[in-house]
Amino acid sequence: MGLKTIRCLAFPVILFSFAAVSQAASQLRLVSSTVGPVSVAQGAGGGTQAVEAYNIGSGSLNLTVSSSVTWLSASVGSSRACTTTRASQTCIPLNFTLNTQSLPAGAATGIVTVSDSNAVDAPQTITVTVEVGGSVPASHTFYVPPNGSGNLAIPTNSDLRWNSSASWLSLAVNGFGSFQFNYPFQIQVTATSAQPVGAYNGSLTLTGSSFAADNKSVAVTMNVTDQPIAQAIGSQINLQLAQGAPPLEGLFAPAFGLVNIGQGSLVAQTPTIGTSLTTGSCGAAWITYGSAGLKVDPSSLPVGACNATITLASNAVNGTQTVPVTLTIVPKGPPVIAYQGVLDNATFVPGDSVSPGDVMVVKGDQLSFSAYTAGPAPPLATQLADTSVLVNGTAAPLFYTSYGQIAFQLPSTTATGAALVQVKRTDGSLSNSVSVNVVARAPKVLQLFGGPWGAIVNADSCGGITPCALGGSLPLPASYSQPGYPAYPAKVGDTLVIYAIGMGPTTPAVASGQPSPGTLAYLSDIPSVNFGLGVTSNIVATPSFAGLTPTFAGLYQLNVTIPPNAPKGIVNMIVGFPDGTVSNEFSIAIQ
Repeated sequence: MGLKTIRCLAFPVILFSFAAVSQAASQLRLVSSTVGPVSVAQGAGGGTQAVEAYNIGSGSLNLTVSSSVTWLSASVGSSRACTTTRASQTCIPLNFTLNTQSLPAGAATGIVTVSDSNAVDAPQTITVTVEVGGSVPASHTFYVPPNGSGNLAIPTNSDLRWNSSASWLSLAVNGFGSFQFNYPFQIQVTATSAQPVGAYNGSLTLTGSSFAADNKSVAVTMNVTDQPIAQAIGSQINLQLAQGAPPLEGLFAPAFGLVNIGQGSLVAQTPTIGTSLTTGSCGAAWITYGSAGLKVDPSSLPVGACNATITLASNAVNGTQTVPVTLTIVPKGPPVIAYQGVLDNATFVPGDSVSPGDVMVVKGDQLSFSAYTAGPAPPLATQLADTSVLVNGTAAPLFYTSYGQIAFQLPSTTATGAALVQVKRTDGSLSNSVSVNVVARAPKVLQLFGGPWGAIVNADSCGGITPCALGGSLPLPASYSQPGYPAYPAKVGDTLVIYAIGMGPTTPAVASGQPSPGTLAYLSDIPSVNFGLGVTSNIVATPSFAGLTPTFAGLYQLNVTIPPNAPKGIVNMIVGFPDGTVSNEFSIAIQ
């Protein structure tokens, strides 16, 4: 069989898709990016909290802090010996005072920004959450399917003792909490086979907490139902945009929706949008929902906060779900790259290593003030719309640009070690510097539907099913089929095309931004493909082709035949190289 190539941009994952750090540069690190939730009595102050900052570079830190809310004040302490980390001997305490006396009951969140204009990996943010009146409710109602379970998080500042009136009701600790030693308790309910559809009532008595509001009896109802149960995707949406920013829509619109955690079929109605009747609602025009999905348009909004709700009605037994939306408009400023916001375009894991020629993304704010702009086919441009990406001071080839995310190719000449990434707009604004660790090879198999499924095509011409947009089927369970993209499990003897990035040097070498030649660029080291990772006997196959996909920039493919002894069902896989480097795990379906 000849080399099978497929247009990479047909995959949803792609659409979503200086030398080393100067020895004189300081690099900011924080022991934690969160504080709390801290339980606070209503009408009282919440005391003080602290997070330690330290430097993993040379030079020295000159930190400043700012708070997003009036009830949270922050200050920078004097350098001293670290008490909450062994990563450094010397730390700078960042002290937070919780002036919560006027806050109403419920959860409140503030953001502290930690800045140093001369440090790499700054600014960074710390999210501070308080639970005014505590997190323990007086009552709660659960909906669960037969033999199902549910839980409610009630993080506390103190340990608890508990007593339950029902065998199906209990309290558990989920892990060990944060370095502030808060306790991540959960109220749990579990329906047994002896409990048919119906309502079950019980109570959970909590005692022993040093915070008085935690010590109470919680009335709990567990509704066991064979009907759909709706759960909103995300409990709230918090956005920040600058004045003059382009609308968030399409692929970059906030994600929301419903999932069915019950039985039967969930039938959702068209979402409705409403603004809250509080100061700062800003009117309904800035957030809309239509045939193209959700759209957030800040163009006519002043600096300040806007509030709205998305109402999600359905046939679920637990009724309508609402998702609150907060949009904060800030003045236009320079681009800001998020901490660890330089990621590979396959797994998107913060802090993971990348390799020269890798396909990557930059995430942040105010990266571009133009609408989403897709670049031309390779050779790639180094500037799109009003934006470019600099790696160690060199402009990188670009796939697309947008307000909050840019896709680029790491220059193939980038040295291993720590590299610095910045975003530059044509108005002269330059972002902060963010470091990324570059290694010789960092193999990553692309993912579909957010994983664990690999971006893999079965070279079977879709078994005669038309249309066949990718030239082959997706080796996944049939439930993943979409018009033009049939999915069904592969079979022994089928040839798979596995798409990946970061797989290392090729012969001949191909410069970043340039298309891979039609005469083929082969991997210098041939990997193996492991079928059945974790089973008693792993099955390994050698690809018939391993190299760059012709006409694309930075995209690799492995053509491999499923061996006769491959396991059946959902099969976990991995790609490994002779030097010991391995890819992320990914899955396919084999029948």
